[in-house]
Amino acid sequence: MKTAAVILSGGMSRRMGSDKSMLVLDGRTFLQRAADTYAPFFDKICVSVNEKGRFPLPEGTDELADIFPGQGPLAGLHAALSAGYDSVFMAAVDLPFASGEAAAEVLRMLGGHDACVIRRGEKFEPAFAAYGRNCLPVIEKMLENGDNKVGILLRQVNTRWLSEADLPGFDIEKILSNVNHPEDFEKIKTPV
Repeated sequence: MKTAAVILSGGMSRRMGSDKSMLVLDGRTFLQRAADTYAPFFDKICVSVNEKGRFPLPEGTDELADIFPGQGPLAGLHAALSAGYDSVFMAAVDLPFASGEAAAEVLRMLGGHDACVIRRGEKFEPAFAAYGRNCLPVIEKMLENGDNKVGILLRQVNTRWLSEADLPGFDIEKILSNVNHPEDFEKIKTPV
Protein backbone atom coordinates (compact mmCIF):
# COMPACT_ATOMS: atom_id res chain seq x y z
CA MET A 1 0.00 0.00 0.00
CA LYS A 2 1.35 3.40 -1.00
CA THR A 3 0.93 5.98 1.79
CA ALA A 4 1.78 9.64 2.14
CA ALA A 5 1.67 12.29 4.79
CA VAL A 6 0.22 15.41 3.22
CA ILE A 7 1.12 18.65 4.95
CA LEU A 8 -1.56 21.26 4.33
CA SER A 9 0.26 24.51 3.69
CA GLY A 10 -1.90 26.26 1.12
CA GLY A 11 -3.91 28.42 3.51
CA MET A 12 -3.99 32.19 3.42
CA SER A 13 -2.96 32.58 7.11
CA ARG A 14 -5.30 35.58 7.45
CA ARG A 15 -5.49 35.40 11.25
CA MET A 16 -1.72 35.06 11.60
CA GLY A 17 -0.95 37.86 9.16
CA SER A 18 1.99 35.94 7.63
CA ASP A 19 2.45 32.49 6.13
CA LYS A 20 2.37 29.95 8.97
CA SER A 21 4.47 27.48 6.96
CA MET A 22 7.43 29.83 7.19
CA LEU A 23 7.18 30.63 10.93
CA VAL A 24 10.41 29.62 12.65
CA LEU A 25 10.42 27.75 15.97
CA ASP A 26 13.64 26.39 17.46
CA GLY A 27 15.55 27.08 14.24
CA ARG A 28 13.17 25.30 11.84
CA THR A 29 10.17 26.50 9.87
CA PHE A 30 6.81 24.96 10.72
CA LEU A 31 6.94 23.27 7.31
CA GLN A 32 10.36 21.75 7.98
CA ARG A 33 9.26 20.65 11.47
CA ALA A 34 6.23 18.89 9.97
CA ALA A 35 8.30 17.17 7.27
CA ASP A 36 10.81 16.00 9.89
CA THR A 37 7.99 14.76 12.16
CA TYR A 38 6.27 12.59 9.56
CA ALA A 39 9.22 11.42 7.41
CA PRO A 40 10.15 8.36 9.53
CA PHE A 41 6.59 7.00 9.38
CA PHE A 42 5.39 7.44 5.78
CA ASP A 43 6.45 6.37 2.30
CA LYS A 44 6.33 9.94 1.05
CA ILE A 45 5.91 13.46 2.43
CA CYS A 46 3.89 15.80 0.23
CA VAL A 47 3.37 19.52 0.68
CA SER A 48 -0.10 20.62 -0.36
CA VAL A 49 -0.11 24.13 -1.84
CA ASN A 50 -2.75 26.27 -3.48
CA GLU A 51 -0.22 27.41 -6.12
CA LYS A 52 3.02 25.90 -7.40
CA GLY A 53 6.32 27.34 -6.20
CA ARG A 54 4.77 29.13 -3.24
CA PHE A 55 7.85 28.57 -1.08
CA PRO A 56 10.98 26.41 -0.90
CA LEU A 57 10.19 22.80 -0.06
CA PRO A 58 12.03 20.71 2.52
CA GLU A 59 14.42 18.22 0.96
CA GLY A 60 12.79 14.93 0.01
CA THR A 61 9.25 16.29 -0.17
CA ASP A 62 6.97 16.56 -3.20
CA GLU A 63 4.82 19.57 -3.99
CA LEU A 64 1.13 18.87 -4.62
CA ALA A 65 -0.68 21.83 -6.17
CA ASP A 66 -4.45 21.98 -5.86
CA ILE A 67 -6.40 20.87 -8.91
CA PHE A 68 -9.33 22.85 -7.48
CA PRO A 69 -7.57 26.03 -6.20
CA GLY A 70 -9.22 28.04 -3.48
CA GLN A 71 -11.21 25.10 -2.09
CA GLY A 72 -9.22 24.66 1.11
CA PRO A 73 -8.09 21.41 2.77
CA LEU A 74 -10.51 19.28 0.77
CA ALA A 75 -8.72 20.38 -2.42
CA GLY A 76 -5.39 19.33 -0.86
CA LEU A 77 -6.82 15.93 0.01
CA HIS A 78 -8.19 15.61 -3.52
CA ALA A 79 -4.79 16.41 -5.06
CA ALA A 80 -3.08 13.81 -2.84
CA LEU A 81 -5.54 11.02 -3.58
CA SER A 82 -5.44 11.96 -7.30
CA ALA A 83 -1.65 11.48 -7.20
CA GLY A 84 -2.22 7.74 -6.75
CA TYR A 85 -1.75 7.19 -3.02
CA ASP A 86 -3.88 4.41 -1.52
CA SER A 87 -4.19 6.31 1.72
CA VAL A 88 -3.00 9.61 3.06
CA PHE A 89 -2.55 11.18 6.44
CA MET A 90 -3.60 14.81 6.17
CA ALA A 91 -1.86 17.15 8.61
CA ALA A 92 -2.13 20.90 9.09
CA VAL A 93 1.20 22.72 9.00
CA ASP A 94 0.23 24.76 12.08
CA LEU A 95 0.50 21.84 14.54
CA PRO A 96 4.04 22.41 15.84
CA PHE A 97 3.85 19.62 18.42
CA ALA A 98 2.33 16.95 16.17
CA SER A 99 3.48 13.36 16.55
CA GLY A 100 4.49 11.22 13.60
CA GLU A 101 3.94 8.13 15.71
CA ALA A 102 0.36 9.21 16.52
CA ALA A 103 -0.21 9.98 12.83
CA ALA A 104 0.98 6.51 11.85
CA GLU A 105 -1.34 4.98 14.45
CA VAL A 106 -4.35 6.92 13.11
CA LEU A 107 -3.47 5.72 9.60
CA ARG A 108 -3.15 2.13 10.87
CA MET A 109 -6.59 2.42 12.47
CA LEU A 110 -8.08 3.49 9.13
CA GLY A 111 -8.22 -0.23 8.31
CA GLY A 112 -11.09 -0.83 5.86
CA HIS A 113 -12.73 2.52 6.56
CA ASP A 114 -12.70 5.50 4.17
CA ALA A 115 -11.65 8.01 6.84
CA CYS A 116 -10.29 7.86 10.38
CA VAL A 117 -10.75 11.01 12.44
CA ILE A 118 -10.29 12.00 16.08
CA ARG A 119 -13.44 13.41 17.66
CA ARG A 120 -13.40 15.22 21.00
CA GLY A 121 -16.94 15.98 22.12
CA GLU A 122 -18.63 17.90 19.30
CA LYS A 123 -15.28 18.84 17.70
CA PHE A 124 -13.46 16.70 15.20
CA GLU A 125 -9.96 17.00 13.76
CA PRO A 126 -10.05 16.58 9.95
CA ALA A 127 -6.56 18.09 9.54
CA PHE A 128 -4.88 15.37 11.63
CA ALA A 129 -6.66 12.40 10.09
CA ALA A 130 -6.34 9.51 7.64
CA TYR A 131 -8.22 9.12 4.38
CA GLY A 132 -8.46 6.27 1.90
CA ARG A 133 -8.70 6.26 -1.88
CA ASN A 134 -12.45 5.51 -1.79
CA CYS A 135 -12.98 9.12 -0.74
CA LEU A 136 -11.74 10.42 -4.10
CA PRO A 137 -14.95 10.18 -6.19
CA VAL A 138 -17.00 11.73 -3.37
CA ILE A 139 -14.49 14.58 -2.95
CA GLU A 140 -14.34 15.21 -6.68
CA LYS A 141 -18.12 15.47 -6.95
CA MET A 142 -18.24 17.77 -3.93
CA LEU A 143 -15.57 20.10 -5.31
CA GLU A 144 -17.21 20.19 -8.73
CA ASN A 145 -20.38 21.34 -6.94
CA GLY A 146 -18.50 23.95 -4.89
CA ASP A 147 -18.83 22.02 -1.61
CA ASN A 148 -15.51 22.10 0.24
CA LYS A 149 -16.40 21.23 3.83
CA VAL A 150 -14.57 18.17 5.13
CA GLY A 151 -17.41 17.60 7.61
CA ILE A 152 -19.78 16.96 4.69
CA LEU A 153 -17.34 14.41 3.27
CA LEU A 154 -17.12 12.61 6.61
CA ARG A 155 -20.91 12.19 6.70
CA GLN A 156 -20.91 10.65 3.20
CA VAL A 157 -18.12 8.09 3.60
CA ASN A 158 -17.45 5.23 6.01
CA THR A 159 -15.73 7.18 8.78
CA ARG A 160 -14.13 5.64 11.84
CA TRP A 161 -14.37 8.08 14.73
CA LEU A 162 -11.62 7.86 17.32
CA SER A 163 -11.72 9.13 20.87
CA GLU A 164 -8.65 10.12 22.85
CA ALA A 165 -9.01 6.77 24.64
CA ASP A 166 -8.33 5.03 21.31
CA LEU A 167 -4.86 6.61 21.31
CA PRO A 168 -3.45 5.85 24.77
CA GLY A 169 -0.02 7.17 25.55
CA PHE A 170 -0.37 10.23 23.32
CA ASP A 171 -0.94 13.77 24.60
CA ILE A 172 -3.71 14.52 22.11
CA GLU A 173 -4.33 17.98 23.53
CA LYS A 174 -0.71 18.98 22.85
CA ILE A 175 -0.51 17.20 19.48
CA LEU A 176 -3.60 19.05 18.24
CA SER A 177 -2.60 22.47 19.59
CA ASN A 178 -2.56 24.70 16.56
CA VAL A 179 -1.19 28.18 16.01
CA ASN A 180 -3.67 30.56 14.41
CA HIS A 181 -2.83 34.00 15.80
CA PRO A 182 0.39 35.89 16.55
CA GLU A 183 -0.31 35.59 20.29
CA ASP A 184 -0.54 31.77 19.94
CA PHE A 185 2.90 31.79 18.34
CA GLU A 186 4.33 34.05 21.05
CA LYS A 187 3.09 31.65 23.75
CA ILE A 188 4.91 28.66 22.29
CA LYS A 189 8.07 30.68 21.62
CA THR A 190 8.23 31.71 25.27
CA PRO A 191 6.60 28.91 27.29
CA VAL A 192 5.59 29.75 30.86
